[in-house]
Amino acid sequence: MKRTVTYGLLLVLFSCNLQAQNEQDFKQFGLQQQQEAVQKAQKEKNFSGNNTVTIQQIGYQNYSNIVVKAQQANIDVKQLGNQNNLELYKSAREINQSLIQKGNNNNINDFSANPYSASNNQILQYGNNLNYTSYGSNSISDDMKIIQRGNSGSLLIINR
Repeated sequence: MKRTVTYGLLLVLFSCNLQAQNEQDFKQFGLQQQQEAVQKAQKEKNFSGNNTVTIQQIGYQNYSNIVVKAQQANIDVKQLGNQNNLELYKSAREINQSLIQKGNNNNINDFSANPYSASNNQILQYGNNLNYTSYGSNSISDDMKIIQRGNSGSLLIINR
């Protein structure tokens, strides 16, 4: 009986103490969570602009390297197959680009640095061992749609 009373008394003493600590910890934890949420929202606000890059890769050893500097960009990449390679380096006021590689061992290299232009292109590769390389941009290459079909074809575009 004495032992039961002692355990009961210890349980009451420790539970009251733990409850007080938990209440304070919950308040501090809630404050910390609010601060982290505010910081996360500020970071998202700083990084969320009008730029979107979507990459979908289905297959093995597909590679995409996209470097874009634009006020507004919408880039959609789909690589369906194996060992497809994409290198995209663009600087423009506005970029809207769709790139699709369906097949194996296809390459796209697109380099352009005209910060005052708008770029709106589609590059589609359906087949194997297709190569597309483009340097620069101008009014002729804007709104251009390139479709490569077959096997082992190459296309080189140089804009001035």
